[in-house]
Amino acid sequence: MSLVSISERLSVPKITDMKSISYHLLFLVSTFILLASTTSEMASRKVVKTAFEQCLKAVNPREAVKKAITITPTHLNFLNESSVLKLSELSKIIIISFGKASIQMAFGAQDVLQNIKEIQKKTFVLAPEQQKTSALLEPLNSSEIFFGAKNNLPDQNSVVGTKSLIQKIQEEDSESTLFLFLISGGGSALLAAPRESVTLEDKLKTIKIMQAHGATIQELNIVRQKLSDVKGGKLLRNIQKGSSLSLIISDVIGNPTDLIASGPTVIPTSKTSILEILENLKIQETDLPESVRNIIKEHEDPIQSPKYVQNHIISSNDFALRAASESLASSGFNTTIVTSSLSGNAAEIGRQFADLITGKLVDNPLLGSNQTIDFKYPIALLFGGETTVHLAKNPGKGGRNQEMVLACLDSLKSKSTEFEFTFLSAGTDGQDGPTDAAGAIISNEDLLNPMTSSASDYLARSDSYSFWSKFNEGANHLKTGPSGTNVMDIQILLLNEKK
Repeated sequence: MSLVSISERLSVPKITDMKSISYHLLFLVSTFILLASTTSEMASRKVVKTAFEQCLKAVNPREAVKKAITITPTHLNFLNESSVLKLSELSKIIIISFGKASIQMAFGAQDVLQNIKEIQKKTFVLAPEQQKTSALLEPLNSSEIFFGAKNNLPDQNSVVGTKSLIQKIQEEDSESTLFLFLISGGGSALLAAPRESVTLEDKLKTIKIMQAHGATIQELNIVRQKLSDVKGGKLLRNIQKGSSLSLIISDVIGNPTDLIASGPTVIPTSKTSILEILENLKIQETDLPESVRNIIKEHEDPIQSPKYVQNHIISSNDFALRAASESLASSGFNTTIVTSSLSGNAAEIGRQFADLITGKLVDNPLLGSNQTIDFKYPIALLFGGETTVHLAKNPGKGGRNQEMVLACLDSLKSKSTEFEFTFLSAGTDGQDGPTDAAGAIISNEDLLNPMTSSASDYLARSDSYSFWSKFNEGANHLKTGPSGTNVMDIQILLLNEKK
């Protein structure tokens, strides 16, 4: 905020008599207080943004893979010997990487495995369309790379890339081949092979219907598995002789390996039926394409997996939260990681954050039964997970993080804040919904902006991106660019006693 805007808000009095002098002194004092408050809020925003940057560094996919693989003169070890393979029994290592972190994960594997000279190595990558430019700047060695899934939805490029991947697996399969799968969030859209009786269009229509009804990533991936020839462990059907080992970056609450990227290398364990999911979402079977209705009732034969199959989580939301906590603690905040399993409706959770800011610390659903919070100010409460959005009939543009912060702002406009606060919600992939923003950030000063009165209208239209683009000329938008990874979302709430 500039001195000009402050003077406009407070209206500087002219000094003509003692009464005017008193008014002038009051103006100076008010200006000083407002400047001090603004400076404090700017500092808090910088602290929060720095903490979020540390989140992204902590889940750097290239480094995560490098830490996961070690080599001895005789063995290839994964995750401190959780999995061990004899080098003498391997003639080929085929690196297959797909997801938002695919390129950087492939680099990490190449960085380590290049030290093994006697084993042949090849790399195959399925990467998001948005990463095509950066991939050309630093090309992978001995690799084939396919781009697809524009706007994080499967497309024909995804299908073509997946067919090539399957062909590669079948060609390279042998008893001395290790297929090293590097899997990250976004893999569901990139690894696309619809069942023969289902078109890609019908599959997309089904997923969009579910998303509009607020389906969770778990529910979406269970349905994706049923409609796919590669998801739900079915990719393993193409390995008859070789070994399969997967290093996985989790973008799903609870880190279930059978649901991350729809679990292409994991035999499903979920007993939830698709009909139960549809009933829970209040979706009628008749709302779905006929081809999908037919296939969800079919019985599938058990998957015959290769002789050696291992799946390991190497990075997750928990890693990011710990890094943010350390960053905020170094800035003097009393930090608490409340949960890495935040879920539910984004707007409703945004209102619950508003309740925290207005002093409702007891019986707040966000805190639950967590008894480890030390309310010694200033405090930082950290949350991670993934929420959902119930879209308007004719939705605008937005994402769950922008919607959450907008709902928080909308709720606060009619309440008295108990604390000095800063609130951030952002996606670690740098792309909140089909937008170029990771999320949004607000603090006390934003409650004075006249545009807050229209927040509810933008919420009703599911148009949070448009709101934040106009609000404070876009200053509250958090735009990091694509991060090259995805470990779900992060929420940071700073609270301090008002001075």
